[in-house]
Amino acid sequence: MKKFKISLLLLLTCLLVVVSACSNSDKAASEKKKMQFFVSGDNVEGAALATMSKKYSEETGVEIEVVDVPFNDMVTRITNMVQAGNPPALARTAGFNPIWRDSLADLSATLSDKNLREDLAIKDDGKVKGLPLDLTAVGLYINKDLFDKAGVKYPTTEEDVWTWDEFRTALETVIEKTDAKYGLVMDQSEHRLSTLLYQFGSKGFYEENGQYTTNAETKKALNYFVKLNDDKIMPKAVWSAGEDPSSMFKSGQVAAYYSGVWQIKDFEKNIKNFEWASVYMPYEKVRATNLGGNYIVKFEGSGVEKEAQKFIDWLYTKENYEELASLGGYLPVVADAKVDYAVGEQGTKSYEVYRNEMKASDPIAAKLKAELDVLQLTSEKTANNAIRDNVVKTLNGEQSVEDTIKNVNEKLTDAYVK
Repeated sequence: MKKFKISLLLLLTCLLVVVSACSNSDKAASEKKKMQFFVSGDNVEGAALATMSKKYSEETGVEIEVVDVPFNDMVTRITNMVQAGNPPALARTAGFNPIWRDSLADLSATLSDKNLREDLAIKDDGKVKGLPLDLTAVGLYINKDLFDKAGVKYPTTEEDVWTWDEFRTALETVIEKTDAKYGLVMDQSEHRLSTLLYQFGSKGFYEENGQYTTNAETKKALNYFVKLNDDKIMPKAVWSAGEDPSSMFKSGQVAAYYSGVWQIKDFEKNIKNFEWASVYMPYEKVRATNLGGNYIVKFEGSGVEKEAQKFIDWLYTKENYEELASLGGYLPVVADAKVDYAVGEQGTKSYEVYRNEMKASDPIAAKLKAELDVLQLTSEKTANNAIRDNVVKTLNGEQSVEDTIKNVNEKLTDAYVK
């Protein structure tokens, strides 16, 4: 009897071990299917990816944890995770770090299979390390009510485009004749500022004879931008202290806003206190809009590489991508995508303005952005925001425009010249 009790006890113990092992195995399998997708969130673009991730989970049972990461923290946070050997499965990013280089999966098959724009992909040694997720362009919004109240005309066709001096005069008149607090705000972004530089004929910062340099028009454009930040035309606090230009424009107290196509859906939904419009940007020598966008990247070492690849392929399937682009207000990167943005008359006109701006733009705008994105990934060092950070120092009275140009050239040379 005693032997029987011992045998029974051993049997029950074994059964518990087996059940526990099965339970742990099931749990591990369940956890393995869950993947982290890092996204810089907002109520339009970030929400679009969250919506599509939820749809995929409902269709497949694979859980996607969409992690909202502040835009300016994205590259640093992922870099830390890669160094710790614990990267996310996927990320939507506009920037890169060379530490990611060996951890990024090759997405060449998706690029070709899904008919994506090859010129927008991030390539490294023949491998595709970043797929374009959306195409963006810089543009100009105005508070139409303020312009109308001041009796100031604005461009409605490409034949009416302002010069920069004409635009400044228009803003001064609006400020004088209305209760506008400022004439113009611009996102604290190299992407936005570079558009102004190109419009003045700048060729940006580029390598020549083993070091970075720029042309004379860059200095002229930077001087012009600094003079605009006079706390009348532009509030210095946006660039020097990081105040939110979007909120300032939405308040109705700013006549114009230099931002981008991603704002259209948000403005149409959330601006109720005045009528706004997209208008053609001013120029000095050439018309230009800086092209850019975000990329989707997949990391090796996440433990869910196969599941992540299936999601990417699903997302870029034509009908799913069209839905994503519609929700996020994206200009499409899938060549045959037809996007219904589900916007009203003003939104429809705005997308037309952006398409025309892109057609008229100096090619330099797209070329330099793509080159710098690749350099961020493939160089041993990075020079992210070298232009922005040095311009901020100039606006804060810490250095001259000449010093800003010198410092940017040195920073880029140190980071990117082999």
